[in-house]
Amino acid sequence: MVTSSSHPQLVGAEDCIKIVFPVETSRPGLRTFRAWQAKGFIPVHKIGRRTYFDPDQVRAALERRFRIDPIEAR
Repeated sequence: MVTSSSHPQLVGAEDCIKIVFPVETSRPGLRTFRAWQAKGFIPVHKIGRRTYFDPDQVRAALERRFRIDPIEAR
C-alpha cells in the first residue's frame, strides 16, 4: 500500500507518478502515463475537466497489467 491513510488520496498525474515511482530515474514520462490513461490501463477520477488519480489504485492496476511472474523450473 502506498499511502498510510485509510481514505483514498486523489492527486494529479505528475504527483501520482512521483508517488508510484519514487526513484526519479525509473519513472515513466508524463506522456507515457497519459497514454496508459487513454488506453484504460489505469483508473482515473474525473471531476469537472480535471483528472485525478488514487496512487494505490494506479499501483494495483499497473501490477495486474504489467507484472510478469517467473517461469517455474521443471
